Amino acid sequence: MPKKSKYFYSTMTLLSLAVLTACSSNASQTDGSSTSDTAQSVTTANATTAENAAATIDWESLPTTEVSLTNEGLTITEEGTYILTGSTTGGVTVKADGNVRIILAGATISSTNTAALYVDSAENAVIELQEGTDNTIKDASTHSDSEIEGALHSKADLTVTGTGNLTVEGNYQDAIVSTDNLTIVSGKITVNAADDGIRGKDSLVIHGGTLDVTAAGDGLKSNNDEDTSKGYTHIIGGTITVNAGDDAIKAESSLTIDGGTITVATSAEALEGTNITINGGNLDLYATDDGINAASDVTGADIFIKVTGGDIKVEVAQGDTDAIDSNGDLYVSGGNFNITAQSAFDVDGTIDYTGGTVVVNGEEQSQISSNGPGGGAGGAAGRIN
Repeated sequence: MPKKSKYFYSTMTLLSLAVLTACSSNASQTDGSSTSDTAQSVTTANATTAENAAATIDWESLPTTEVSLTNEGLTITEEGTYILTGSTTGGVTVKADGNVRIILAGATISSTNTAALYVDSAENAVIELQEGTDNTIKDASTHSDSEIEGALHSKADLTVTGTGNLTVEGNYQDAIVSTDNLTIVSGKITVNAADDGIRGKDSLVIHGGTLDVTAAGDGLKSNNDEDTSKGYTHIIGGTITVNAGDDAIKAESSLTIDGGTITVATSAEALEGTNITINGGNLDLYATDDGINAASDVTGADIFIKVTGGDIKVEVAQGDTDAIDSNGDLYVSGGNFNITAQSAFDVDGTIDYTGGTVVVNGEEQSQISSNGPGGGAGGAAGRIN
């Protein structure tokens, strides 16, 4: 397609992604066990690698096309930037070999039998939300191809950025899906899903933005269970609110939280992963089962919970529940816990408590003891000043 116009977002997107990539590579801390440090460094390295591709795209060298949508829909077959306005019931499909950026500049996109916005092929896909605009993506309750599960569904690495508003309605199953890596840099994103809210199969990395997720299944997740170097979730910043019918924030492998404000209003388990590392952030978590749960069915999996910082409020429902449940080890060297629960800690492995504050049901604790209904084997470790 011919080059129509340059768009000022090109340089800003490139610079913001590059800066955030550099920040993510320096986000981890090194307190705790060498095993947990290794898992943390692998997660951070993978996140940086996944984002580098989008950060280095020279959009200025690619054509820019403005499109006013109609109900005939749109199929994109060439790389470049596409600025979309208007509405369509025919959906938007990307079938390209190169990099494609879609700028939503006041667009309403829906489809009657598949994903509303479907990236079938691309080297990298970027969705940019133009400042001051409201945008909507919604699918139908049935899809002709059951493997296309999201209203916004990408089979390529997907990055969402910009400062505009986006509402995604996943009426079939999920709202936002990438079967590769999914990175959210910014934007005000509201999600309602019949199953999972936001899912990156290989990874889910959130740098910032305001996310409000309501999902009948899991809220935010990465679910690659075939490659142990993938399936990780990494939250670096942002304001995130989740109402989930199942787990609120989940990783098949490592779940890392370095910052942000996270509110889990409803969930079965608020945080779940093979291992969970919290280095910072303001977390307010509610669960009807376990609040923070580290577990895996994989033999020899590196299972632990590690906390070096952050303000962490956890409340769980009455019954056979735990605020903090590790099927492996627990390392606490910083941060502030405020726990409301019958069982505050259930730890099957070693407890290493060297810093931070722990308040359980209004009383500050000088040690952490495993007292969960599961009868974990871990003992108590006094605080080392």
